[in-house]
Amino acid sequence: MGEHVLNGPMGISDFFFPGNYPLTVGSLKPRLIDERFGDGPRWYLYEPKDINMRVPDQISKCVLFVGLPDMPEPEYRGTAFIVTVPGTQSNHFAFAITARHVAEKLQGKEYYIRANKRDGTAIALNGRPSDPWWFHPTERDSVDAAVTFFSPAQLNQLAIEHVPLAMFADAAKIKEYNLGVGDEVFITGLFTKITETTKNVPIVRTGTVAMMPDEPIPFGDTFIDAYLIESRSIGGLSGSPVFVRETITIQVGLERSQRGSNIRPDLSNAFPAQTITSFMQGLGPFFFSVQ
Repeated sequence: MGEHVLNGPMGISDFFFPGNYPLTVGSLKPRLIDERFGDGPRWYLYEPKDINMRVPDQISKCVLFVGLPDMPEPEYRGTAFIVTVPGTQSNHFAFAITARHVAEKLQGKEYYIRANKRDGTAIALNGRPSDPWWFHPTERDSVDAAVTFFSPAQLNQLAIEHVPLAMFADAAKIKEYNLGVGDEVFITGLFTKITETTKNVPIVRTGTVAMMPDEPIPFGDTFIDAYLIESRSIGGLSGSPVFVRETITIQVGLERSQRGSNIRPDLSNAFPAQTITSFMQGLGPFFFSVQ
């Protein structure tokens, strides 16, 4: 057995944490504070394995795949993600958000939401025709977002993460972090060409903010509040969250991809987070009527 000789002063983190390579890169201090998220720094006892990754694990794990029954297997065609809203009694409510045009295809039908499990497999959660969906109370036609409850049994067995409402990039955060045209964005969600896997395998698409207009812009036969992002649009990303990167801080929006399955450079619409927040904040113990 060899001896461990401690030369000179050494902190407890130097002794207990890995990352000291004196012959190559030198002594590396563990990173115990993660400042990549828009809701504030997160402190850890041990260095997370994804601390130096561009895309934190939480982001790829917050998405679910949604689809309709088909033979022989369900057909997954859209993405949803989990958002938690604080209640009035120090509690939180969990919701699944997707695009309105995706939810309208599910509403009143049997449908599936597929989620990964901690044991490495996936489970198809059964949705019922009676399940409620909530849309924007005054601008349903122009806000392509929809919300439903997410409270499955044995939730602790699912390998899914959530996006806190405080992480949404509202107008105040956009000003505080000086977010704007040219900032990098990435979108995570379903790739419809690969759905036969034993578990959800989300993809991550990247792009940049191309336009942040301060007035509604035309989209089809209507006008919508939206930001334009230059990215590659691909089938299955409808309903996906859109994250914008400002140095090391990450915020969130909601993707509305153009329809079609061909991959192509495109200007896709990302709905401003404050548009979604405006009706999500009322979804704690109170809800809007289903339209």
